[in-house]
Amino acid sequence: MKKQKRALKLGIFIAAAIILFVVAVYLIGSKENLFSSNTNLYASFKDIGGLVVGNNVRFAGINVGTVKDIRIVSDTSVTVNMSVNDRYTKYIYKNATVRIGQEGLMGGKIVLILPGDKEAGQVEEGDFLKAVEGIDIQSIIAQAQRMIEEVNSTITNLHSITGKIDNGEGDIGKLLNDDSLTAQFNAAMSSVNSSLNHIAQLTSKIDSGKGDLGKLINENMLTTKLDAMLENADSTLYELHQTAYALNHGDGILSRLVHDKQMGLKIDSTVAKVDEGVVQITKAAETIANSWIFRLFSKNKKKTEDKKQPVQEFKVHAGDTIVIDDSIKAHIH
Repeated sequence: MKKQKRALKLGIFIAAAIILFVVAVYLIGSKENLFSSNTNLYASFKDIGGLVVGNNVRFAGINVGTVKDIRIVSDTSVTVNMSVNDRYTKYIYKNATVRIGQEGLMGGKIVLILPGDKEAGQVEEGDFLKAVEGIDIQSIIAQAQRMIEEVNSTITNLHSITGKIDNGEGDIGKLLNDDSLTAQFNAAMSSVNSSLNHIAQLTSKIDSGKGDLGKLINENMLTTKLDAMLENADSTLYELHQTAYALNHGDGILSRLVHDKQMGLKIDSTVAKVDEGVVQITKAAETIANSWIFRLFSKNKKKTEDKKQPVQEFKVHAGDTIVIDDSIKAHIH
């Protein structure tokens, strides 16, 4: 009985192990598409970013195959062989594109097939799909780290600035911590208010008509005087215009003096003759005064007239007309 129980347990264990093995093989085979027909598709990349054989191939968010093989063709080209289940190839077209992605931030690499156009036709065994640059999570993380470092540096600077402001350093710190600035500001505001009050008083006086400026703004007397002055000026200008017109177009002596050249020449000639006559008279008077008869006569007469009246002096200017009396010839110098 004991041997039979041991044999039964051993048989059950072996049967369970076989069943588990078959299930595992089935699951692994289904995952690797070992029990279904597959189509091999290819794509060439410059950098596969850590992609390995066995990584999933995903289309429209569904795992449709696995990476079957990776082969380096040259220093700038790596060919990836993708085994895609035939159940999904009817949705993948020849102009579809391929890029390498990542499952989450820390997950493994996957191959992503992006849809193409139906007009290009369904993919076939051995087709090469166009590769496009994928999102490089590592570079994004590196950029994020640099940004974090810059943010930390900025935060440090802000802490330093806020510390200086809190300690009262700089104008802002004094403005926030020093009350003297507030007092000065209040004094300045008081001065401004006082100035505004003075201005208000001045405007009130002006508005009420006080002072010259108030009269100038509120009264019409200056305007009336100015209008009268302008009217007088217009009248004067009109009279001047009439006078000028009379001079230019009239027949009077003044007009003839202005416009008649012959009359001007005659007047100049007459003045010249008068001047010449005056000169001759003056010379004759000097000759008479210097004669011995006149001197003899004037001496006797001078003695008599000096007793009667003082001698009068006359100033003679060039161009003056002189009538000489015999009684005053002796007194001419």
